Amino acid sequence: MSDETLEYRLVTTGTVALIPRSDLCGESYRPFAILLAGPIGSRSGKSSFIEALGDDKALGISKDQLEGFTQNVTAYHAENMKVKYSNGSTFPVCLLDSPGFSDTKISEMEIIEQVKRWMENQHGYVHIILYFCPINGTRIPGSQRRTIEILKSLIGTGDNQEGRFTIATTMWDQVCSKRLQKRAEDNFAYIREILFKDMIEGGSGLTAFTNTQESAVTILDSCIKHANKTEYNATNSIDLGRSQLWITPYGQQLYSDLLGRIEQAWVKKCCLESDLAPTDSALDPELSALLQRQLREIIHTLDKFALQLADFGLAPEGMRGLRGDLADYFIRKYGQRQLYAAVLGPLEEEWQGKLFREQELRGRWINDDPDYKTMIEDELRQATCRLPNLAKHLVEFGPPPDGVSRPQGDLAAYINSTPWLESPQDVDSEPGPVLALQPTSVETPAFAEDQSSVFTSRSKWSLVPQYFVRMLFSIWRKESRV
Repeated sequence: MSDETLEYRLVTTGTVALIPRSDLCGESYRPFAILLAGPIGSRSGKSSFIEALGDDKALGISKDQLEGFTQNVTAYHAENMKVKYSNGSTFPVCLLDSPGFSDTKISEMEIIEQVKRWMENQHGYVHIILYFCPINGTRIPGSQRRTIEILKSLIGTGDNQEGRFTIATTMWDQVCSKRLQKRAEDNFAYIREILFKDMIEGGSGLTAFTNTQESAVTILDSCIKHANKTEYNATNSIDLGRSQLWITPYGQQLYSDLLGRIEQAWVKKCCLESDLAPTDSALDPELSALLQRQLREIIHTLDKFALQLADFGLAPEGMRGLRGDLADYFIRKYGQRQLYAAVLGPLEEEWQGKLFREQELRGRWINDDPDYKTMIEDELRQATCRLPNLAKHLVEFGPPPDGVSRPQGDLAAYINSTPWLESPQDVDSEPGPVLALQPTSVETPAFAEDQSSVFTSRSKWSLVPQYFVRMLFSIWRKESRV
């Protein structure tokens, strides 16, 4: 694609520098956000890319990383760098540095939730995902391959949507012998011809980062040129809402990742409890103290991931749930929280969707695309009609479980206004979610290995929310135009 035919391009107006920014809402236009993703720690080269682009080692994010340095999504504003559209509009470039994926302490769901919150706070999108893949590894771990599949499914395929994804190979500076050169070339061929073959054929970019600012700028320029092949952005906050996670391939993969983490933590917990089973006198005091500390840590990890699973809501259709004693543990501690999340989640997302569309309609550029404006106005009317019913169901649920906060701010004020009483015709015109505990006697799914106790989306604790069926036909990923 020649520069003359580009709808938008990267332009630099001076010396590029990166400034950490917690809020970009003050800019004239929403930021053009590029999500930086890669495996945990210094293995990916992601942090080195940030320092090279900003030409500033003082950022200190790539130094001695045995574990992930970034624990939260961090936004960097690229000074003197903008994306310029053919109509003359310019958008500030923002790099979103995400925590390293495949981290034993941070789930993929937690990272995605952080990205979602950032987009909600900034009223923006993720336009491009830039994935960093080290070239010097001996193999691609299974956890990293699972992360890659999640990101692939998040981007989606078709309509050249793969152009919103670029792979940056890294660690070329560590290729310092013929043996390492051969390994790097073999890895590059594997990345191009197997690991990302489908994405590259669909329009994704494949580049090499050589630890210089010039190389970093070139990669961003390449990302943006590839993105010109697509009509829609990489993702938005609605894509990552719970109702979408329930029905999408990437949501199923996030759920599966959480399930696996919980099961691994449960096995470790049981092993440690077994090791501690002998009487105190039979154990060395130092060993006993070590095992007790490890047990506390693994219970903390187990409960952290279990809370995320509860807040996810229902298991995606057709996917297995927790089993046996682990299912009993989860239901006892988090069953009510999961029920509440299944009621509160759709209300919060519909509310955020309403705010999102109102923000879109206030945008300077909205009148440039009449069809898009009409679509947003129609979706805003639909959301306004659905909200009263969702608010009513939350009130009917009753107080939230212990440790769970009620809605706050404007949403709380909206609920307190009892909108379902003010517009009953809107409520009645659209059936709401049917919330019912399922009977304890259920048909055991064919995939259940442990037929004595199965916790699935059809278990006695699950809900039957009909709004998910309606959501399937509502907001989908093709509304995120700049």
